[in-house]
Amino acid sequence: MTAMAKTTSIKDTAFGQDMLEVLAERQLEKAAFRELDIYYSIVTLKEYLVKKLSHGDWNIDPGLCQPELRYLYPVYFDSARVLLAECVAEFFQTGMLYMAVLDPYRMEYMEHEIRQLTIRPEDVSSLLRALHKAQNPAHDLISRWKDPADQERWTEHIQKLHQTISQLQ
Repeated sequence: MTAMAKTTSIKDTAFGQDMLEVLAERQLEKAAFRELDIYYSIVTLKEYLVKKLSHGDWNIDPGLCQPELRYLYPVYFDSARVLLAECVAEFFQTGMLYMAVLDPYRMEYMEHEIRQLTIRPEDVSSLLRALHKAQNPAHDLISRWKDPADQERWTEHIQKLHQTISQLQ
């Protein structure tokens, strides 16, 4: 069994941890880890992914982005929105969002409990669209699982997230 097959949560993957560190650095530190704003998180991760996946100077000319960006970006951005859906679901199930972030000065992980979440109706719709797409067997987020049992666990995970987020409409 691969390391990826052990978890269905994006939050527990290397990608998820990278995206949480981006949020910590660009959003959460400014709010003293008190609040996670989903709209700002979507914008922050979108900007980060576009910059990371483009090889040209996208600030000067967005047309300089490499062609593979249009293939990679949708999967990465869907993954980021599923990660945010996991965060929202965790918050509404437990009343807080737990996050461990690497402190580069101490070289150790610092634990944070985020106890406030801001989410707008448009954010709920965006997360639900991503969760709906992630259930499609042809979507990369499900087709990456080679074992049908892992695909079934992933689908169940996404359906539970969808059910939780749907209650916010």
